[in-house]
Amino acid sequence: EEDGDTYVPGQVYDEYGNSLYAGATPIPLDPVDMPTPTPRPTLAFSYTPVQLADLGIQFEAPQGWYMDNTVPGTVKFVDPNTYDNVQGYLTISISSVASNYKLANVKTTLSEKLEEISRSYIEWRTYQADSRTLMDRDGYYNNYRGVKVDGSVVRGRVMIALLENNKIITVDLCAPGWYNESYMNILNKFRDTLKAL
Repeated sequence: EEDGDTYVPGQVYDEYGNSLYAGATPIPLDPVDMPTPTPRPTLAFSYTPVQLADLGIQFEAPQGWYMDNTVPGTVKFVDPNTYDNVQGYLTISISSVASNYKLANVKTTLSEKLEEISRSYIEWRTYQADSRTLMDRDGYYNNYRGVKVDGSVVRGRVMIALLENNKIITVDLCAPGWYNESYMNILNKFRDTLKAL
């Protein structure tokens, strides 16, 4: 006999009360059936010239970002805006190294810097280090991706180059993960305009 009272909570029925699915309710399979994330808009930044006499460099930085130079040998530019619970920043530092410090040591310093940054995240991934010049001096860079405790995704890049007079320059750009491409334009602008005073 048919039982007219077979409604199951969570089941999907048509207008006549017939079950649309046999067995368990279907679940979307990731990534096949999941909706495509809405693309984030491209961010545009204006730039302003900056001269840092204590570091001996000049470049163009994003206009409106506030500057923190309380740490000797380091300057940090912080985006006043927050996207996806992440506030982007650009940190530049110049430090002295031993006289026997060579280009091969830059890779080790880069790994150590990335390890230091990774301590702020619950998930962490780096990529393949590659060569890159800064101020026409040889160095290396690597990209990273981190996830904070609140689930916010951060992406960034660390660049280190060996300068003259036993010094290295370290640059760290940190960006909200979904706006990574827009923030990488900041790093490109910095690199293109970076010069010694």
